[in-house]
Amino acid sequence: MSAAPDPDHAGSPPGAHPAGDGVTAPEAGAKRAAMNAEQTHLDRIHDRVEELRRRADARAAEAAADHSGSTFQARFERDVTAHHHATRAARYTFGDVESLAFGRLDLTDGEHLHVGRVSVVDDTGDVVLVDWRAPASAAFYQATAAAPMDVARRRTLVTRGRSVRDLDDELLDADAAERLGLESVTGQGALLAALAKTRTAHMRDIVATIQADQDRIIRSPATGTMVVTGGPGTGKTVVALHRVAYLLYGDRDRFEGRGILVVGPSQAFTEYTARVLPSLGEDRAVQRSLDDFAPRGAAVVGWDDPDVAAVKGDLAMVEFCRRAVGAAVPALPPVTRLSFEGTTAEVDARTLGQVRRRLLGRTSAERDQTTYHARAAAADDALRAALWKAWRSARRASGARPPEERFGTGFDQALEDAPQVTMLRRCFWPPLDAATVLQAVAAGDVGLDRLADGLLDRDQRRLLRESWADAEAWTVDDVALLDEVRAVLGTQAETPAESRRDNDPGLRVAGDPVLAAVEYADVEDDGYRDFAHVVVDEAQDLTPMQWRMVARRGPYASWTVVGDLAQRSRVAEPRDWDAVARLIGRRQVAIQSLTVNYRTPVEIVEVARAVLAAAGHDPEAVPTAVRGSGHRPVLHRTDDLNTTAVTAAVDAARRADGTVVLIAPPERLTALTELLDGQAGGTELRERLRVLDPRTVKGLEFDDVVVVEPDRIASASAVGLHQLYVAVTRATRSLTVVAAPGAEVPGAEHYDPA
Repeated sequence: MSAAPDPDHAGSPPGAHPAGDGVTAPEAGAKRAAMNAEQTHLDRIHDRVEELRRRADARAAEAAADHSGSTFQARFERDVTAHHHATRAARYTFGDVESLAFGRLDLTDGEHLHVGRVSVVDDTGDVVLVDWRAPASAAFYQATAAAPMDVARRRTLVTRGRSVRDLDDELLDADAAERLGLESVTGQGALLAALAKTRTAHMRDIVATIQADQDRIIRSPATGTMVVTGGPGTGKTVVALHRVAYLLYGDRDRFEGRGILVVGPSQAFTEYTARVLPSLGEDRAVQRSLDDFAPRGAAVVGWDDPDVAAVKGDLAMVEFCRRAVGAAVPALPPVTRLSFEGTTAEVDARTLGQVRRRLLGRTSAERDQTTYHARAAAADDALRAALWKAWRSARRASGARPPEERFGTGFDQALEDAPQVTMLRRCFWPPLDAATVLQAVAAGDVGLDRLADGLLDRDQRRLLRESWADAEAWTVDDVALLDEVRAVLGTQAETPAESRRDNDPGLRVAGDPVLAAVEYADVEDDGYRDFAHVVVDEAQDLTPMQWRMVARRGPYASWTVVGDLAQRSRVAEPRDWDAVARLIGRRQVAIQSLTVNYRTPVEIVEVARAVLAAAGHDPEAVPTAVRGSGHRPVLHRTDDLNTTAVTAAVDAARRADGTVVLIAPPERLTALTELLDGQAGGTELRERLRVLDPRTVKGLEFDDVVVVEPDRIASASAVGLHQLYVAVTRATRSLTVVAAPGAEVPGAEHYDPA
């Protein structure tokens, strides 16, 4: 590999003296000299990336504007060229990232390479930056003093934009370092420096500080189902997102061509993680929350209580939804009359209803050809056959001999011209949509007892009725039912004209379309069902019905499943990862565990252990924290919970930069928000303060956390203590708990009194 000129490699610097371990120790000012050298190289990288981006933009614009070719082939090649250069320009666009280059490896053979977000080669062929996903970069994350992997020195750069702010060295092979004249210029420690930074409204990537156990998971091949599990703060989510970037880099045709789906538990979570992949130069992954799977126009608000969610999430609802489709079709006219060749026939609703019930009984979501809309043609043919049978009987009763075969008699055309038959056909097998079908059940227009017969007991039916009785919107738990109904319905058949108009597969990069013979997958389309890889975060909370909903988006996909059973918000199945694998159609699952907590300070970990023990788990399952914050958790005992909590949150925001959250039972959120608006409304301070319930806060992190009424959170459901465990482990700096006098607070002995 060609390397850039290296002022840091020129043997022992003047004035250096040997350290006790035989490694050259730096003279005064050596760190500044090293930073200046790295700054020069960083400038070179940025200049080159900007040049490559400008060049790609120019070539894309030039290709798009080229209308010289009039043949199909010329237009096709023009659009492919424009698309290629536009994609290349996008890969050199990173937005506001902290580090384009963040590391350097000095190898034992005297070569060196810089590691960053993308591979960059200059005009002379020198590699000035190596993509962090490349095999050559693996040692940056995996090398240790015990296994140096041919690395003499590893240097981590702390940068912001084009500026080198700090650097940190590790000598992994002392003999090689001495032979090469390498010194160790230490800094504050790149990992700890990154952990100490204040949080923002968006998750940051960890590409500069990936640890060895995380890197092992990121670089794992995409085969079957991998479960990434670990306690709060172990980096499960960000590791899964970096794995997406790695997979796209390693097999772009497969994963970019068919797409990658990333599923999060909530809109708040998806918004929080949305910038990680673009900051890594990847924007082809589709990120959705569970409520994003609802049909267009369906309003979704909140979750159901765990008991209700358990009913809606049970696999018994598969048959319930199938029956709902059959029950949602309108009633048939009592009698339908038709005349043909002088003979009038009458068909009653009972006879035609039997025909329709047989057809509905064969409708399912399991295969495309068996869905409701896929069977529309068969239903129309069955209706015509039933009417033909009735007419033949009437014809025979009149003393005439009817034709044996319907085709060629003109009977079908006569049906088209018969008003009563036209009305019958409209209600025999009408177009349906999922929201209308389930709304009919929720509103009581369809008998719930009939649908639930043999599937749900009396208490389960009562829970369903109560959950839908006064609901003004669907819940996240309803979305899986809507999706199941939509799967049973299938896609409405299009006319040939509609197919030509709406399904043009041509490229449209350069303006006028080209009817290319190449079909490009629209992975953003709501109906897309063939993702190559699926990531599911906070997976411990998905119900079996939600797993069905996600699984039908990637029937042949590989999977990354991320979760922690100790943070579950439900009590129903599945209870282990093997059961999850079965739900998504896989027999085997590989489990990778993360055990180091990079988020939660040691002071808060003691509280987390107490809460986990109260929830019935082994307190030693809490991952090991790597740092302290110097802030012991604080416990307020007061009758005025809301005022005390808001005051504590505002004070925390005033003390230091960063984000602050109030976590409280749902019934307190409105009052807390109004108080917070009164104290800090209209200020920059207010933008850093949020009010969330324990379910929504899952997967997020904040600098300072104020938990309100922990006893109410813990007693709200059978998994209340698990939700409290989530709440107390969101903080990276300080934790404050506000409770009523005498209220039970797990781990109270680990708090300082207010």
